[in-house]
Amino acid sequence: MGAYSYTTVNVDPDGTASVDVTLRPDERVSLLCMRDRGQLVISHAQAHVTITPTNPTAPTAEDLAVAHKLAELFARYAAEVERLHVLNGASVPGAPVDSAA
Repeated sequence: MGAYSYTTVNVDPDGTASVDVTLRPDERVSLLCMRDRGQLVISHAQAHVTITPTNPTAPTAEDLAVAHKLAELFARYAAEVERLHVLNGASVPGAPVDSAA
């Protein structure tokens, strides 16, 4: 399917709205973590997602818990993408090569 990103806004008849951002990035993805300001910015194909604490310069304990949960889920995402990559016959960069084969 290739790399692309898009945003969808749905408004139900009762006025309830939802916004969905889908990112299927390639090497043109921009990832930025702001120093001295707890802020993560992900941009691709004119879709932009900013994750920030309630107060970027003075995060709360709840903000810290959310940041740790995000880190856990990003690690899980990386492991799952790697597992699927290998499942489809690719090798993992840096993995030892079996010379007995």
